[in-house]
Amino acid sequence: MQTIFQNIILIIIGLSSGYIVAGGVVAFISIIGIIPIMAYRTKTSHYMMWYENMIIIGSIIGSIFYCWEFRILVPPILMSVFAFAHGIFIGVLIIALAEVLDVLPIMNRRVKIRKGISFIVIALALGKLVGSLCYWIYPYFTEVYLS
Repeated sequence: MQTIFQNIILIIIGLSSGYIVAGGVVAFISIIGIIPIMAYRTKTSHYMMWYENMIIIGSIIGSIFYCWEFRILVPPILMSVFAFAHGIFIGVLIIALAEVLDVLPIMNRRVKIRKGISFIVIALALGKLVGSLCYWIYPYFTEVYLS
């Protein structure tokens, strides 16, 4: 009887924790305003409902894949497309966060940069690219962080 009660408590705690984390992620993405900004920049605001639905579906599928292990055989070219899309999303999220926190204008005022802010953004993106490549190409990084 006690193990059933303990399992029920664990299920309640697990679901509650999941709801809190999911709510935090959704609030974070909403506060940053990534979806409206992307829709405005790409002039696709009439597809706003599709954007929202795809985020919900992606969150559900991602949660399912995180909880249960699935093996899906995907051709390398398709996996490259998925990885490229994931990288674009992470890059957009980072730039949107930097934009919300006004990192570049504050840095511009402090360092007094008149020209070349686009080079700084490109340098940040290239640094992220090189760091990711080092992590995935050199086995030392994966051994250190995965052990």
